[in-house]
Amino acid sequence: MAPEPLKPRITVLISHLTFDGQPSKLTRTLNEILPRYEQQADIQIVETSVEKLLSTAKALEQAQGADILICSDASAEFLRKHITTTILSFRMGEYDLIRALNVAKERGTKAGILTHQRTLKELEEMSGLFTVEISQAVYTSLHDARDKVRDFVDQGIRVIIGSPTVVDLAEAAGAEGVFAINANAVRLTLDDALAICHSRAEEAHNHRRIHAVLKHMNEGVVALDASGKVFSVNDSMNTLLHPLRSIAIGDQAKTHFPDIDLNGVLTSGTAIESHLSAVGSQRLAISVLPIMENGQIDGAILTCQEIREIQRTERRLRAQSRPRHFIAKYDFDQLAGKDTAFQNAVQLAKLYAHSDSTVLITGESGTGKELFAQSIHNASERQQMPFVAINCAAFPETLLESELFGYDDGAFTGSRKGGKPGLFEAAHNGTIFLDEIGDMPIHLQTRLLRVLQERQVLRLGASEPTPINIRVIAATHRNLQQQIASNQFREDLFYRLNVLNIPVPSLRQRSSDIALLSHLIATNLTQGDIRHEQGMNEVLQTLMPKLLNHPWNGNIRELENIIERAFLFSRFPDNPQPLSTLFPELFASEARQQPVSEVPAENLHSFGKAAEISLIRETLDANNGDMNKTAKALGISRSTLWRRLRRAQGQTQS
Repeated sequence: MAPEPLKPRITVLISHLTFDGQPSKLTRTLNEILPRYEQQADIQIVETSVEKLLSTAKALEQAQGADILICSDASAEFLRKHITTTILSFRMGEYDLIRALNVAKERGTKAGILTHQRTLKELEEMSGLFTVEISQAVYTSLHDARDKVRDFVDQGIRVIIGSPTVVDLAEAAGAEGVFAINANAVRLTLDDALAICHSRAEEAHNHRRIHAVLKHMNEGVVALDASGKVFSVNDSMNTLLHPLRSIAIGDQAKTHFPDIDLNGVLTSGTAIESHLSAVGSQRLAISVLPIMENGQIDGAILTCQEIREIQRTERRLRAQSRPRHFIAKYDFDQLAGKDTAFQNAVQLAKLYAHSDSTVLITGESGTGKELFAQSIHNASERQQMPFVAINCAAFPETLLESELFGYDDGAFTGSRKGGKPGLFEAAHNGTIFLDEIGDMPIHLQTRLLRVLQERQVLRLGASEPTPINIRVIAATHRNLQQQIASNQFREDLFYRLNVLNIPVPSLRQRSSDIALLSHLIATNLTQGDIRHEQGMNEVLQTLMPKLLNHPWNGNIRELENIIERAFLFSRFPDNPQPLSTLFPELFASEARQQPVSEVPAENLHSFGKAAEISLIRETLDANNGDMNKTAKALGISRSTLWRRLRRAQGQTQS
C-alpha cells in the first residue's frame, strides 16, 4: 500500500513596520478561514517586522518549512530577489476595492489607494461609478511609501487603502488605514497556492513515469569516478558504439568522447544535457550528470541515446499524455448538403486532407468552418494525433500569447512552477486550428509567422526554441484583403496561411439545403420518437416558407436555434402563443432580405399541401401576379401552376 502523500506546506508571511506580538486583522481573518483547509494543507501564519522580513523568510527556506510563501505585493516582489521558494501575493479583486471605498464613503472623505509599483487601471476605468473621490499613487520602497502617505494626508485624504505596511504608515500619519483584502480574496489566494502544489505533485508523478519509460529503453550508461575513469558500463553503450572500440572498465572516458567536456562536469558540477554528437555512423544525444556526495563531486553518470530512438520515444510519450479534449469529433459524413457550392467546398476539403499544407477556411460565422477543419484532420494521416482548436477572438491579448506559445518557469508573476507548454506544443504531430485568425493582434501575427516559417515555438521567458511538427488550419469570417489594406493583418502572414483555400458558402447561398438541414436537425432532436417526429414535421411544414425566405445572418447556428425552438413548440401544440411571437425573426417582413421569387424550385415538392399553396401565393404576390415569372421561380410549368391554383381555389370554396 502506497504511503499517503504529504500535505502541501503553506506559510502566510505578514510584515509590519513594527510588530508588537498582537495578531493583526489579516491574521484574525486567516484564523477564521483556515479550519476548512485542515485536510488539504498545513498552513501557518508568521508575523514579523519589515526589518526582519528577509531573515525570517530565509530561516523558513533553510528549515524547508514551506513549499509556498504568501505575502503582500511589495513583500513578494522583494523576497523573490533573495530566496528561491515560490512566493504568491494576495489577490485583490474589484469587490475588495469597492468594499474598501465604501469605508471612505461612510467617513465622508476622499480615499487614497497606494499600491506597489503599478496603479490599478481597472479602478481608473470604473472611477465614474463611485461617489467617492479617489486618488491613486504607487511606491517602490518603504521610504517612498511613507512619503506618499504623507502626501495623501496633506491633501486632506483621511482613508488610505493598501497593504499591511501601508495601513501601518497611514495610521502612524493620523489617517485610517484599510487593508483591501477580505476573506474571499484570502481564500482565492490559498486556492491558487493549493493548485500550484497539486500541479507540482502531478509533474513529479509524470517525471517518475518518464524516467521509468527511459530506463527500459536501449540507453547506454557509463559510470565515472572523480578522476574520469570508467568503473561501470552497460552492454547497451557498447552496442551503440559498435563497431568502434568497446569501453572497458578503467578507461579514461574522454578518450571515447573527446568532444564532451567531462573535466568541466567533474570540476564545476555543471551538467551537460543532450549534447548532439556523431560517433562513428551514429548520431547520439549524450548527457552527463555529476554525482554529489556530501556536497562534493564524486563522479558522473554519462548516458547516451540514439537520436532516432529518442524521437520515437517522444512521439509515444506525447501520444500517451495527449489531453482527451484535443480530439476532433466530426468527419465528412456529417457535412450534409446537396448545394453545388457546398459540395465543391467538401470535395476541396477531402482533397486537402491528403496534403500537409496550411489551409485557410473562409466564410461567415455559423457556417461550420470548424466542422470542415475537424473533418480534414480526421481524414488525414494525423488523425490519431491531437486536434487543438483555439478561438483567437475569445482570449484577451495577454492570455492568448501565453496560451499559444506557453511560458517558462518564472516568465511572469504567478506563473506555474516549471512553466507550461502552449497549444502549439500540445498539437505536436497533429493539427492546430486557429479560428477567427483575422482577430489575432498584429504583434502575435508576427510570432505566428515565425512559427509557420521555422516550425519552432519559443515560450515566453525561454531562450531556446522547441521544434514542433504541426499542420495548421486557420479560419476567419473577415475579409483579410481589406484588413491588409487597413494594416490590421500582415500580408506575408496571409500568403503563409492562404496556401490551400476553402470558401464555405453561407446558408442563404445554399438555400436549397434548408429543408434537408432542418429535417436532419429535427431528427437529432426527436431521437426516433415517432410521436414527436409527426408533430415536428407539421411545424416544419408550416414554417418552411418562412425558413426559405429568411436571410440567415447567423447561418446554420441560427437555423439550429430556430429548429430547437420549433421542437419545443411541437411538444406543446396547445400553447396559445402565435407563431409570430415564437419566431419573430421569421415573421418580421422588414427583416426579409431574400425575395420569395428566389426560392429554389426543388423545395416546392418537400412541402405539405397547405404549405405548398402558401408558397405559391407568396411567390405570385412577389412577382406582381406575373404567371410566367412565378412558374419559372417555382420550377414548374405554367399549366401546372394554373392547375394547383384552381385546386387551391376549389378547396377554399368548399
